[in-house]
Amino acid sequence: MTIQNFNIYTAKGYAGELVDSGPRVVQTGILTDADLDFGVALKRDTSIAKGVAKGAANGKIFAISQREYNHEASTRPSDGTTKYLESESVSIIRQGYLYIKLDGSTSITAGEVLHVDNATGVFSKDSVAGNVIATENVVADEDGVAGDIIKVRLDIVS
Repeated sequence: MTIQNFNIYTAKGYAGELVDSGPRVVQTGILTDADLDFGVALKRDTSIAKGVAKGAANGKIFAISQREYNHEASTRPSDGTTKYLESESVSIIRQGYLYIKLDGSTSITAGEVLHVDNATGVFSKDSVAGNVIATENVVADEDGVAGDIIKVRLDIVS
């Protein structure tokens, strides 16, 4: 008898996905960068109303891009990747728990603040230097190493 292995969408989560149905603050932004992945740090872009762009402003993350399943595939035939495109509305989370993909080469321990690459908006715990800056309001809720999907807590700061 043939044994079927179902291994699609079986990870604990994906970058930009909500962790649970707990309280959170969400809204919509308009992307001013060329494209945007899910689970990426965003700052305000005041060039247009509700504008958002990759990165942070003085270590403060305005929001993180939230995963949506209603996007067209980025490639044909599809390899499963999707992105927000410039001038599209972006679902963003301002406060709450979300999954992100940890980048870089340094591991992180639960309770530590994350660092972000100000040019790409990806999170890591790499040393602060060049484009990599420490955040004030994104804290790891789980231990992780590069490539892991981890739960983080984002809080609104002014």
